[in-house]
Amino acid sequence: MSKSTFWVPAAAGLAAGVVVTRHAHRAPSSPLWAKPLPGTRLRTADLPVGGTVALVAAGLLKIAGRRGAAVATAGLALGAALGALGTGIAEPLPRNPPSDRD
Repeated sequence: MSKSTFWVPAAAGLAAGVVVTRHAHRAPSSPLWAKPLPGTRLRTADLPVGGTVALVAAGLLKIAGRRGAAVATAGLALGAALGALGTGIAEPLPRNPPSDRD
């Protein structure tokens, strides 16, 4: 198995994580995704949901004996998680968000 089995899907996952999270920042599909996470300047959209689901799928593929698919899916999962979190760190919420009273 070549090293690209992990790194190519990881690069694709990273790109997907960035694109999806940036879109969720600009046009959230639900008000839930725009909510801030308590104690941070991150949004709910910055949570690596897709990466987590892909990591679970990688574990299931490994159990099923599909090692190559599991490695590729784990790469995708890691890339997506890093893309989502990295975008949240690069584009944090403002320190003092505007209040609804204005």
